[in-house]
Amino acid sequence: MRYSQILTAAAVVALVAVSAEANSLSRILAKSGLTPQDTDMMRQAEQSLLAEAGGGAGKQTAWNNPDSGAHGEVQVSSKEGDCLLLQHKAFVKDSQQPKQLRRKFCPSGQDWLLSN
Repeated sequence: MRYSQILTAAAVVALVAVSAEANSLSRILAKSGLTPQDTDMMRQAEQSLLAEAGGGAGKQTAWNNPDSGAHGEVQVSSKEGDCLLLQHKAFVKDSQQPKQLRRKFCPSGQDWLLSN
């Protein structure tokens, strides 16, 4: 009986950990001070870089949201096989400290998919 309780507890902990990990990006963005419009602009900047699939490390593009005062840039920081690692630096209005985020995208047919 004790063994099954331990397994059940481990399964619950694993499930909570997966849920927490899945929500971490949205939580990070919610606490960052960035607006949904800012994050849309960040994604558009990502798509611009990914559209230049041959782009190597160092390529970058900037974004600016005059409505919120936020701005930033996304840069191809490195390649891992066929995948690209993108590094975001986002500045919230009146902040000198950038919010930083790394995201990995791998090719899938004609698309790029967010990867772990």
